Amino acid sequence: MSFPAIHPHRNPDTGVVTIDNEPVVFHCNHYNRFLQLVVEDCHYIQRDPILKQSAVEVSFRQLRRHFQGHPDWTVEERLAYAEAVYRFCGFGDLPLASFRLPDDPENAFQMVEKHSHYGFALRLNYGKRRWAGEHFDLGFAIGALSAAYELPFAGHLGNRCEDQALSLGNEQTEMWIRQAHPSDPEVKLLNTPDIDDLLRPVVSDAIDERSIGLHIDEAAIIAAVSGMPLAGDADGLIREFGVCLTRHYADYYNLVSFRFEEALVNALATHPLLDEMLWYEYPALFYYKEKFSGLRGKELADTLLIEAGHICGFNTMGGIMRSDPWYQLVVPQLHCREDWMAGIVACINALGWGVWRIHELVPNERLVLRAWHPYESLGYLRGFGKADHPVDYLMTGIGASLMNLLYSADITTKPDLTLDFYYQVNRSKSGFWGRQSACVAMGDPYSEVIVERNVL
Repeated sequence: MSFPAIHPHRNPDTGVVTIDNEPVVFHCNHYNRFLQLVVEDCHYIQRDPILKQSAVEVSFRQLRRHFQGHPDWTVEERLAYAEAVYRFCGFGDLPLASFRLPDDPENAFQMVEKHSHYGFALRLNYGKRRWAGEHFDLGFAIGALSAAYELPFAGHLGNRCEDQALSLGNEQTEMWIRQAHPSDPEVKLLNTPDIDDLLRPVVSDAIDERSIGLHIDEAAIIAAVSGMPLAGDADGLIREFGVCLTRHYADYYNLVSFRFEEALVNALATHPLLDEMLWYEYPALFYYKEKFSGLRGKELADTLLIEAGHICGFNTMGGIMRSDPWYQLVVPQLHCREDWMAGIVACINALGWGVWRIHELVPNERLVLRAWHPYESLGYLRGFGKADHPVDYLMTGIGASLMNLLYSADITTKPDLTLDFYYQVNRSKSGFWGRQSACVAMGDPYSEVIVERNVL
């Protein structure tokens, strides 16, 4: 079957990339997996309202927007477009185009997926899971069906050991979907506001001009990265830079991150000893417990979200800086080690994350990054209003990993980016750590992260 073409739009003034007005950003399987495990591994919060419902909301919002622009489309055409979006973005091969509503839609019907980004990601470097992990896949299916039929749907993954899921090591993922009952949270889905109604005014000064690595042609790098055929293959997966990419919904990440933060803070308030237990449930926190002896409350959630940024920076940015396109396009423009930072920031500015600038770079000591229109801050403003604390966790973690890659890992020598090497580099007591000093969601004109070596 031939599918409709998908056309992302990049705003050159803001760096924001959209599909049907919905912001999308590139991320890899390592970040997607770790962020989901952060939510799943806390036994004191409910994962479905965070992982599944966030996917339902953003996919429904984006697809409804597109369908409103094509009022003459049939349900079949709508579902074909939804499947095309899913494949194009690298999520897998969810068979929406061939779906037909059964005679009794109130009974659960099965949908089977043969390839899944999350199914693949959650099996990487991990042993046997206890439950299916394709929460995003299920949420997208529910959102797509609800938008196509203009009726709320609900569904679930298998909860028994004999259930089939790629993330469990099986050859396919099975999900069960039905029309929503009055008690289902999905019933409220049709009242989801359009993204235009959620946008908050963001006061932003003019974006700083580049001041470091001016001999590097950032515009050409952005054009080259934006022009790469980064779309799902025959399996609906994007395999590039040594990782598996997704062109993901920015607000999926934002809703998952900020809802997790809120849920964990609430759980900590009702379980006084939970913070001590979390150090043992999350190996990353156990390490940072030694580094930050006063790690308590909200700082625990923030540290986990920043750690997801560390992992993304190490694997995705490191993968880019080891790739053939990097050596063909960027390396010929580099005059010194510090130029690698300017080159990778140019690549970042093609990913939909906003417009980043290197404000200061002291070799092997200090990095100051600034970002205008950062997707985390914009998502917080859309979904939660003005923030009372810094929220650009991904940016904070990325900044630290970039310095660790350049000065601790020596990415210029093309080291293998293994998990053991990540622990050696990013968790070194002499490595780099970032802290946020300005935040768009708090009313600042830009978000700023300061990265410096750990104090021993």
